[in-house]
Amino acid sequence: MKLLGFALVALASLTLSCASSSDHEVEAVGLGDTTALPARRGAVLVDGCVLDTWQTSTLASAATRKVVQEVILLCLVPRLDGTVGPRDPSAVAALGSLVQKLQAEGYRVHLGISFTDESGQRYDGAQTAGFLAVPAWRTQLVASLAPLLGTAEGIELDLQSLPNEADAGVTALVSALSTSLRPTRTLGIFMPPSVTAPSDISGGDAFSRRALAPFVDRMRIMTLDYSSAPGPTIDPGWAVDAVRFAANAYPNVDLAYPLYGTDFGPDGHRSVTYTEAIGISRIHDAPIERGPTGAPHVGYDGHELWFDDADSTGRALAAWSPDVLPTTVGVLFYGLGAEDPTLFEKLAARMP
Repeated sequence: MKLLGFALVALASLTLSCASSSDHEVEAVGLGDTTALPARRGAVLVDGCVLDTWQTSTLASAATRKVVQEVILLCLVPRLDGTVGPRDPSAVAALGSLVQKLQAEGYRVHLGISFTDESGQRYDGAQTAGFLAVPAWRTQLVASLAPLLGTAEGIELDLQSLPNEADAGVTALVSALSTSLRPTRTLGIFMPPSVTAPSDISGGDAFSRRALAPFVDRMRIMTLDYSSAPGPTIDPGWAVDAVRFAANAYPNVDLAYPLYGTDFGPDGHRSVTYTEAIGISRIHDAPIERGPTGAPHVGYDGHELWFDDADSTGRALAAWSPDVLPTTVGVLFYGLGAEDPTLFEKLAARMP
């Protein structure tokens, strides 16, 4: 999910003071690496219809199952005529087998609809808005889902880069999906991390929280890509602001936590994995430092590379104590396979 934006930071003073505090002071505000983590519902997003060996072994571990109860496979793709792929029978069968395998391991499995073409390029926001405005296109999308669902427990809707004027089409599609899917299956939607009304996010007002609330089971607040210039991929205080704002209209919300990092270079920025970040640090003999939120970063050859590890993620989750965010707020770990290999083991060890 790539939603670049700026937001108010309610906990900025907390995170900044923690960066310069002693270990004892850090522990006192709940940001230490041994502080118990509150039990929250956990989901993890896989960007695709298949798992590689890393993802497979991670999901098979008891530690991951303690932290995560739900897997989202973001791989369904709407076509220009409204039908949803994959349509190839062998691909549909493989997807169904993967869903059943994950369910046998104890996970609930949702399929995500991502508005990209079949090459993986995201549709232009205006083009997507045009699709959503056509009743026949929406009807075709809903109808063509049936052969793909198999035993999946839910559907997630990932709409990005929409103009504000798309709000009626978004609500109409979500309403139609709700009528078709619920209550036998659940419906979730990825929401921009707005903290104001009107929204401070470009296109954020395409999503009317109050209009969508009757039709969804979960709103996933995409608290990702906090920094458009070199900086952390998530800010814990900003995430709290965005989740609290969304919860004013609808209580069943998740915040998204990135498993990937971002490399800001002279020619732009790109996503990186934890393993790549560590490799870059070693190849360039560049020290890893920590920013105000505890996120590691590396400077090399005109680049600033920011990412998260088990320590920075644990600090953020500990800072979101029940008095900051109620335990009904879940966490969506975004981008399985890009994370610190020790992440889920270390998080599980700190959970009740």
